[in-house]
Amino acid sequence: MLAAGADVKAIAELCGRFGIKGTQDLGRNLFLVRLTEDPGPAKLEELRGQNAQIKSIQPNFVYRASGRGNIQ
Repeated sequence: MLAAGADVKAIAELCGRFGIKGTQDLGRNLFLVRLTEDPGPAKLEELRGQNAQIKSIQPNFVYRASGRGNIQ
C-alpha cells in the first residue's frame, strides 16, 4: 500500500532490483506486484522501512477455487 500522496514510482524504487514482472493497480493505493526474484516479505518490509512512500507490504497469497464458488 502506498502512503497518501505517494508516487507510484516508489514501487519501482523499492522492488526494481528484484525484477518486476507485473504491477496491477487494485485501487485505493493498493498494488499487486509480481517479482522475478522474490526476496520474501521480511526483506521487503526491511526495505519499506527506508521508504516513507510505501505504507505497507503484504505477501501475495495463492488461493484456489474448489469449483463450487468457494475459495480455499
